[in-house]
Amino acid sequence: MTAISALSDINGYVTQLIDLERQQGPIPLYQQEQQDLTLRSATLTDLRTNLSAVNTAAQALAQVGVLSPFQAKTVTSSIPTIATATATASALSGTHSLLVTQLAKADTLTSKRFADAGTDLITAEGAGTKTVRIGVDGTNYDINVVLGAGDTNETVLTNLAAAINADANASAKVTASVVQVDDTGSKLVLQSKQTGLTHAISLSDQTGTLFASADVRDSAAADDGTNRGGYLYADSLLDAKFTLDGLTLTRSSNVVTDALTGVTLNLLGTQAADATPVTLTAGADESGIKDKVQAFLDGYNTLIKYLADRTSTKVSLSTSTTGSTSVDSVQRGTLAGQPAYRNLMIGLRSDMAEGIGSASTGGPAYLAEIGISAASDGTLSITDNAKFSAALNNPEGIAALFGSSDGLSTRIQNRLSSFLRAGGVLDNSLDAITSQQGDLTRAIQQQEDLLKVEQNGLIQQYTALQEVLAQLSQQQSVLDSINGTTSSLY
Repeated sequence: MTAISALSDINGYVTQLIDLERQQGPIPLYQQEQQDLTLRSATLTDLRTNLSAVNTAAQALAQVGVLSPFQAKTVTSSIPTIATATATASALSGTHSLLVTQLAKADTLTSKRFADAGTDLITAEGAGTKTVRIGVDGTNYDINVVLGAGDTNETVLTNLAAAINADANASAKVTASVVQVDDTGSKLVLQSKQTGLTHAISLSDQTGTLFASADVRDSAAADDGTNRGGYLYADSLLDAKFTLDGLTLTRSSNVVTDALTGVTLNLLGTQAADATPVTLTAGADESGIKDKVQAFLDGYNTLIKYLADRTSTKVSLSTSTTGSTSVDSVQRGTLAGQPAYRNLMIGLRSDMAEGIGSASTGGPAYLAEIGISAASDGTLSITDNAKFSAALNNPEGIAALFGSSDGLSTRIQNRLSSFLRAGGVLDNSLDAITSQQGDLTRAIQQQEDLLKVEQNGLIQQYTALQEVLAQLSQQQSVLDSINGTTSSLY
């Protein structure tokens, strides 16, 4: 009965046989190919990211005219707490003297102080709808305010401010608020949303005398205490006043865009008339330009290193004591044997090494002329800062080096285009991988189907054999009982 017992777990026995056949068959090879293809797909996806980064940086350097990064200007301030400035490409390089004696202010009108719980206003006005008029920038806005019998001063002022702020047109020009000036009293405050005399506020009553009763007016100055409302700043104090390169100027805003071509002044503080002026120096934005060039070089270097590593084949050799050399190992990059990507790396290095034929007169034709040199591995870096700074004195020349018809950035974009465009080299490579993975999946499934058929056949064969052995065992038992002996067929 030993043989019969050994066959009792037919399924487990057959599964072991099939697993052994699976390991010795083509399935492991197919699975390894799938893993290799998955790794290659990931490599190409990362490569696309690197290519896109370089392409974007190259596009930025290839811009022409005022959009060219090499035309970027900056302005430094000797006293940034008083004034700063920004510049566009149209700004002229040079030094300017600025003395700020007055900052622009927003016209602000206030009522006199009213006791919050008092009823002075409703007593003077009476209940009903009152209409006040606010004028700003040459346009008048009529505001209706509903007063109720018994309204406190605080309620009247609050409702007046709310009505002004609820008017979409008026509230775009003026902000109304109720300010608590002490524990028991408040003031209405109206403030223009823009600075300068041209945006001053005018007030008048149309129905009733609510503004007059509140003593909020544009014709007189408010006192320092709480007894009289009016304006906080006289007309002469609303505009910014400054001296620029010896010229006395006024502007309605502290952000001045029309005093110097391409320069925006930001007035931040004031000075005495005899103070040392602020020195503003406009010139090339060397730091910003260098950052953009460095971003391009960083992306380019990352791409070159990536391609070199993924397309390489590294052979490890050893030398025996007898002097013979043998190969210990061979490591192939995931894109080794893919000439398109090896040629891409070679082409990129060539693009950056060759001069341009469309260099402007006196302009650079090679990267070395602006202080950029290549290492032995093809990576690029700014190695001569003085030469790079000097090149910025000819922004048209350095812009042509990168952005002309055969400029370095233009070449890079043209070379990468065939890889990045829809249906290009990368898309075709990834599509081919997807197709191969599909073929391998189907091949593995076919092998699994064959193994399944074989497994079922073996189970049937061993099951039939077990049944035959069981019948013989029963016959042996009958014979033994007849003969009165015990024996075994085996």
